[in-house]
Amino acid sequence: MIVTPILTTYTIRQIEQELFLANPKIDLTRQAGHKLAEYIASNLKKYSTILLLLGPGANGLDGLHAVEKLSVLSIKTWILTTENTSKNSQLFARFKNNRNISIVYEWPNLQFDLIIDGLFGIGLNKAIQAPYSNWIQCANSESSYKVAIDIPSGLDAETGSADINTFKSDLTYTYISGKVGLFTNDGPDYTGQILLDKLDLNYLVEGYAYSQPFHSIFFQCLKKNTHKTNFGDIGIIGGASNMLGALLLAGDAALNSGAGRVWLSSLDQDSLPTIPIYNPQLMSKRINDLIVSKLDCLIIGPGSYANNYDASLLEKVVQVPYPIILDAGILDNLTNPHIQDKIKCRSKPTILTPHPGEASRLLGYPVTNRLSAAQELSQRYNSWVILKGQGTIIYSPDNRWWINQTGNSALSIPGAGDVLCGVISSLITRFDSLELAILNAINIHGQAGEHFQKLYLGTIGMTHSELIKFIRLQLNKLQSLTI
Repeated sequence: MIVTPILTTYTIRQIEQELFLANPKIDLTRQAGHKLAEYIASNLKKYSTILLLLGPGANGLDGLHAVEKLSVLSIKTWILTTENTSKNSQLFARFKNNRNISIVYEWPNLQFDLIIDGLFGIGLNKAIQAPYSNWIQCANSESSYKVAIDIPSGLDAETGSADINTFKSDLTYTYISGKVGLFTNDGPDYTGQILLDKLDLNYLVEGYAYSQPFHSIFFQCLKKNTHKTNFGDIGIIGGASNMLGALLLAGDAALNSGAGRVWLSSLDQDSLPTIPIYNPQLMSKRINDLIVSKLDCLIIGPGSYANNYDASLLEKVVQVPYPIILDAGILDNLTNPHIQDKIKCRSKPTILTPHPGEASRLLGYPVTNRLSAAQELSQRYNSWVILKGQGTIIYSPDNRWWINQTGNSALSIPGAGDVLCGVISSLITRFDSLELAILNAINIHGQAGEHFQKLYLGTIGMTHSELIKFIRLQLNKLQSLTI
């Protein structure tokens, strides 16, 4: 699935409550359990012995319904639970005479083909305690194929933060909608493959996770009679003393992503003559000259600190009549109420690209909930917000949001964020939709890390030039698909 619909935990609870009020006889846990059983029977049929980790909540009931249905197929199942849980479940009375189901209260000294996590779900809001924490540790140490029901136990459904004891699944079979925590922060390290079963429900989607770039007929270039001015003019301001590299990387990325012309303005004006030595295709202008140029996009910030911008420069850059991307050092200046008001009133798009540390400084508190942080920043500045990190969150000024699913630790290198800014700026000139430009730039930037891993069998040591080349390759593949 390219796109997965996402709802917040609060909305999912509302849907479940409304369903029950409309039809008190509805049994979503039974339906969910049977759907899981059908999937296992069809797609995981080579696994003939199953261990269900049963907790006290609804996830456990999903699991019980699943193994009951699987037992009809002569699949042997052991249910590991506590005596209190078994006494409180009416289903256990049905298992007494089922020779394919065994109930145990201690970790069995057996090897299982499949382990199903039915311990805790989206309502978990505290650290996992014994005996459940011990069971998760044992499960994670086994070579068995592991399936999590709805969400891996120990993973926060809203933030993606993982408990020290979190079930590490090969497959997460999630219900109704995707959950934010499955796709961001620690989530991707624990979910494995994510399969969504909507249980035949219809609802208004709040956000999306997406795993591939979006095609657009406007990204193709069928004409041969073109010249560089057809493909956009980009300006980039940054590169303070001893940090010129970040400015050059952003410029290089913009060129290699298809920008027609790119001008750089270094905050260290003495560095301007060195720019064409690095890349003769990059041009330079003094800052004031660049700001008044007719550009398609201006990036401000790569390779800079907050104190590199005086009040006059800040005032000028936030009032330019074209899209701007605010990155790195300039972001810390946005807490100034006057500058904040100027940005909020801009008529052209503003894009903020903070990592969690920069977002925390803008907000004035630590970022624990990435989605909420992106939403608040977007509303505060009337801007697009790209909250970087695993599962980058993209939040629009009109309250639409996405979570990107591509990327890995290969991107944890100096300059990766500068490269991303360059790619975004270039695609803004290539796509008719700002939304598609941003989403595709982020997704393809992440794909480059995955491509590197496949080529080198690991994520160590990617250079900026490799990152840019991989991005160029992916963009050309995307363009060929739209022709």
